[in-house]
This record gives sequence, C-alpha cells and structure tokens, in this order.
Amino acid sequence: MSRAVSFGSMIAFLIVLVAATVISSWILNPDTGPINWIKQLSGSELIWRALGALAVIVAGASITYVAARLANKSASSQSTARMPFLKVERPPTSKGTTAIEELDDMVGLSAVKDEVNKLIARLKVEAMRKEAGLPVPSISLHMVFTGPPGVGKTQIAKALGEILKSLKMLRKGHLVEVDRSELVAGYVGQTALKTMEKCRSALDGVLFVDEAYSLAGAGTDFGREAVETILKFMEDNRDRVVVIVAGYPNEMRRFLSSNPGLASRFSKTIEFPSYSAEELLQIFQRMAQQEHYDMPTGFDRVFLSWVRTALSSEDWGNAREMRSLLERMREVQSLRIAATPTSSLTKFEISDLEQATA
Repeated sequence: MSRAVSFGSMIAFLIVLVAATVISSWILNPDTGPINWIKQLSGSELIWRALGALAVIVAGASITYVAARLANKSASSQSTARMPFLKVERPPTSKGTTAIEELDDMVGLSAVKDEVNKLIARLKVEAMRKEAGLPVPSISLHMVFTGPPGVGKTQIAKALGEILKSLKMLRKGHLVEVDRSELVAGYVGQTALKTMEKCRSALDGVLFVDEAYSLAGAGTDFGREAVETILKFMEDNRDRVVVIVAGYPNEMRRFLSSNPGLASRFSKTIEFPSYSAEELLQIFQRMAQQEHYDMPTGFDRVFLSWVRTALSSEDWGNAREMRSLLERMREVQSLRIAATPTSSLTKFEISDLEQATA
C-alpha cells in the first residue's frame, strides 16, 4: 500500500515539474509569449514584469492544486484498508479514544466483536473492489441486536455509526435511539408523522429501535403503522440510513415474522450474551475506579457470591445492575461517613456492599 501512495506522489511531482517548466517558459518567452503581448500593449517595463510574475504565480498555484488532487486520490484509495480490527482477545485497559478502541476496550462481548470484525473486513474489501473498478453488490447494513438488557447494545450501535462514518458508508454516523413511546401516537394517522420525524432525524446515521418487538401489536395496534413507516423510509433511503432493531431473542424472532418485509431487510443478527459474574466484577470495578473509589480486602469474594445468585433473576439488568449497585453503595457509605466523619471518603467497606445487596 505504501508503494502505491509513493507512486502516486511521484507522478504528481513529475506533473508539477514538467507542467511548470513548459508553462513558465511559454509565459516568459520574450518573442511569442503573453508577456510580449502585454509589453507591446502597455509599453511599460514595470507593468509587464509585474503581470508576468502574477501569471507565473497563478499558473503554479493551478498546477499544484491539480497535482495535490491526484496525490490525494491515490492516498485515499488506501485509507479504508488502514481501518483497524478489534483485538478480541486483548484484556480491557483504559478507555480508548476512537470507536474501534472503545469497542475493543469493552469488557467481554468476544462474539459481538468478532461480528463487528467481519463487517469491517467486508466493507474494506468492497471499498477496495470499488477503487479497482470491480462490480460491488449492494450491501444491507440493517441489523438485529438480540440479548438481555444492559449488555452494551446501545454502545455497540453508537460505535458502529462512527465506524461506518470513518469508512464513508454514512455521512454523519450519529445515533438516534427510540422506543415505542417515541414512535407511536394515540390517534389514527399521527403515528406515521411521529415515526417519520424520528426517521428523518436519523438520516445519514443510525436509527436504533430498542424493544422493537413492542411495535408488533395485534389487530389495530398503531405499532404496525410505525413499522411500515420505518420500512418505507429504509427503502427510500437505502444508502443514507442504517436501522438497528433490538430486543430479547424470542421476542425479536416473533417481531421479524410479524411483517413479510422485515426479515428480508434485516439480514444480519448479532447476539449479545449475558455477562458472566467475573465480567460484571470487572465492570463494577471500572465504574468505581472512574469515581475514585477503592475496594476493601475480600471485596471480590463477597461480590461474586452475591452476583452469582442474582444472575438467575428474570429481570436481571447486567451492567445496569452494576450502576445501580454503585449508587446504593454510595448511599450506604454516605450514612456511615455522616455517623463517623473520620472515615475515608474514597474507600468502600465490606459492610457497604452487604447492606447495598441485602
């Protein structure tokens, strides 16, 4: 790839050199060039020299612009190929600064990261085929995210938007997150208007429909009108919007079968598994460290014992539960510090965890 970039730059340099030499020689030719014409018309030595210098500057700037465009075209053909992949096996470290780094930095989700890598690889190859003048089939980027709440579906959708923007598949790459309450109205005809407003706000970005299965109501439910509006918007703006529908696995399967046009438009499904107890411990520790809290000795053992029991709950919220737990522990710690002002402001006690999980 670097050879291609160097070759393009060399060609651009040669164009500048040859064109500048030829044009400058012609402009400054005392017998046939435009300088001779100006000199004959004006009769002033100073004027014709000034105009000659201006002509050389304008010609040089024009040639430089053309050469720069040629060099940039050569370089841009390689930019997509430089898109990095997720390092699925790398352990979590500090928060990244790009969409790829942020995804790579998320705890767990190895299977999800593999799917994202496949998507990136496919888009890179399609871009390379396009640059080579080869036929490129239409790519459907609409997706289904299945999994329980609190497993990073929204964060992945947001990062995908930024990745698609960097790959020039989307112009903005922003995320618009909606649910049933933001799409469905209470009267006939209003749902289409309400849904279309949200769709338009997601143009050139990602429309993320959380709990999309709630739109597949029975009978005269207005959710069906919202679905039909979204499908039409997807059809009318194939290359300008990516729609991601998300929800529990079984419910999403029923949702896709509720409308003949849904399954064919959402060809890719990414499954998000629940976090393990050890992954939830990492998530909680990260949250606590970001707020400058220290864990007491023996915290891991007590935490894992509690979370392994809590995982069996039907309404378990995964990472969301970790945020709620941290808030409850802060409340317990505040009461303890209020009673004993000399206690550390940055250290939790085992008793804080025990009371918060009671």
